Amino acid sequence: MSRIFRLLWMVIPLTALLSCEDDEGVGSSIQPSEDVLSTYSNKVDVVTSSVLTDSVLSRYDYFILGRYRDAKFGEVAAEFMTQLDGRVDGLFVPDTNVVASSSVTSGILKTLLNDIDSSYGVIKSITSPSNVVVDSTHFYIQYSDLVYGDTTAMQAISVYELSAPMETKKYYTSTSVSDFCDKKKLLGRKNYQFQNKRILRIPLENEVGERILSAYQKGSTITTQEQFNKLFPGVYVSHTFNQGTFMQILVSGIQIFYHYDADITTTYNGKEVVVKASEVKTKDGKLINPLVSSIFLSANKTVNRVNVVQRDDLSDLVESLNGEQYTYTFSPSGLYTAIDLPFNTLMDSVKKKAPDTTKVMFNMVKLILHRHELNWNTKLKASSYLLLMPKSKVADFFYRNELPDGLTSFVAAADTAKNTYSFYLTSSVQNKLSGKGSCYDDDLVLIPAVRVVENGVAYYRQQLWLSSTMFYGSSCETDSLKPRLDVVYTRRE
Repeated sequence: MSRIFRLLWMVIPLTALLSCEDDEGVGSSIQPSEDVLSTYSNKVDVVTSSVLTDSVLSRYDYFILGRYRDAKFGEVAAEFMTQLDGRVDGLFVPDTNVVASSSVTSGILKTLLNDIDSSYGVIKSITSPSNVVVDSTHFYIQYSDLVYGDTTAMQAISVYELSAPMETKKYYTSTSVSDFCDKKKLLGRKNYQFQNKRILRIPLENEVGERILSAYQKGSTITTQEQFNKLFPGVYVSHTFNQGTFMQILVSGIQIFYHYDADITTTYNGKEVVVKASEVKTKDGKLINPLVSSIFLSANKTVNRVNVVQRDDLSDLVESLNGEQYTYTFSPSGLYTAIDLPFNTLMDSVKKKAPDTTKVMFNMVKLILHRHELNWNTKLKASSYLLLMPKSKVADFFYRNELPDGLTSFVAAADTAKNTYSFYLTSSVQNKLSGKGSCYDDDLVLIPAVRVVENGVAYYRQQLWLSSTMFYGSSCETDSLKPRLDVVYTRRE
């Protein structure tokens, strides 16, 4: 091979590399002109800002309760109002079912008398019930290990009866408590500290238990949930003392313990007998009524309920934040980061290489946001997922359990290695270019979200917990950390 020939083979690859660096097309000399595709890439800065949230649709499987003051965002308080699931079908008080095992949650254990006096045999039947007496009534709370703040601080919970019915299933965190509760009927109050068993029982007036039990006793005319709601419209659960702690409540409701009299058919020393429950005695002759039972009426997601979130006015704070080089999302019901996607700026950059934009195809349009670690509160955690969508469509998106479609709504998971979130907007940008419409005509916001999987189906809920994500904004002093669009597109000749 001649020296000149070898030099030519060295020069050709170098020329190709220089062409790629300059974003020029590759392959134009070896294809017919109508099939030539030239590929380009560029970066476009994005404008961001912090904005106040509207109220958040309150549609969750749990309640939050507590009060917390943050050095930057001020105080936020969470309480809730809820109806009770009346379970009016198939429930009767007193419960005279005889059951074989303590694993059964409803009924009287058939070996109960034998536990009192070994001479008794098993209970065969319970008949002629009478004289139902409420022993105690509690508002029951079971909270998760997701507790935020100072768990050693003394707290207080107050439970009020609602004075007006909750008649719709679509409530927001800004719901006014005064529309449903005048606070004239305090049912119970309890001081507490957080415990490892994560259960609280707030004692209520026994009148509440007696009124509720009347719905299930002989002669009751209550047969629907709506009728039960008129008998007992629900409760407002308020955090009334101290600040610094939030709890996530998984199970809550009213638990009522009662006893009653009845005829018990059993055996004594092998001989069948019928004894009155009120006349049962222990071996040492002490009277003891064994017929004790309970019901639990749950504040579950089948009834109307709402998490109510109150916070300090953040209007002045937002104005000062937008003078910083950072933006924020803060939940619950606090701040969003607004995104202004510069479509015209993007197209101006594209036209430099492809004046005829009808021949442009976007291969990738990726919005990249860099996260900054919180520098004033290490307890507040950043969101694992963010949704990007028009602010006007946030409430309907969550109410309808919609999924990000890649056209008007988008999702990004936190990249913890790079401290970034990446949204892929390719289809939406292509639609906009083709005149089909897209999300670019609306005010876009970042929504802190959680991913939920039920029965193999994944969907997203708006974050309803203390969290904050801090982003490098468009005023950032470091260009590489500014929010931007990374764009790759091809031009057809």
